[in-house]
Amino acid sequence: MLYRSSILHYARGLAFANTGDIEVATTEANQFDDLRKHESAEQRILHNNNVAQLLAVDSPMLHGEIAYRKGNCDEAFALLKQAVELSDGLEYDEPWGKMQPVRHALGGLLSEQGHHKEAELVFRQDLKFHPRNPWALVGLIVCLNNRLGAQSSCCKEKKDKTINMTAEEREDIDAEIKDLNIQLTEQRQSPWADFNITVPCACCSPKGSR
Repeated sequence: MLYRSSILHYARGLAFANTGDIEVATTEANQFDDLRKHESAEQRILHNNNVAQLLAVDSPMLHGEIAYRKGNCDEAFALLKQAVELSDGLEYDEPWGKMQPVRHALGGLLSEQGHHKEAELVFRQDLKFHPRNPWALVGLIVCLNNRLGAQSSCCKEKKDKTINMTAEEREDIDAEIKDLNIQLTEQRQSPWADFNITVPCACCSPKGSR
């Protein structure tokens, strides 16, 4: 019950943050933190990790998204990077200890603010852990399109400055984008693909998406 109750506050906090109710989101985050710090969390095991370890990942994730919605981007990215490190440090498990990769939010929000180079690295790393994951595929496509100057960022139509590149480099990027789109199309043909993914993370605005 401790894990379930904590995750309910975590999910509500994310939902309220992303729908603009920062005050309620903060209240949910505080209630989440109160629960996750309960002394019994370290004694409760969920597969190969204890509950304290799992909830420790969610705390900077939740506070990072709240900080982002407050407009504190530097703080938000620092917290999300902390969540990535904590998630990577979890004990090996099948399925993954954290089923929602933090890199989707980190990469998506970096891209939203025009940090496409850094976001590209985030998505490439995520695809090493989760091959053919549609969220990361979409994110990487957005970043590569931005490098070509052919597409706006995933959310606010911000672009990195145009980088001079050779015709061969442009052809390589074009070829990679085509391959990624093929992977995405094949993945979305699965009967389990129940909705269309157009942005790297549900926390991103659909404006300016692919």
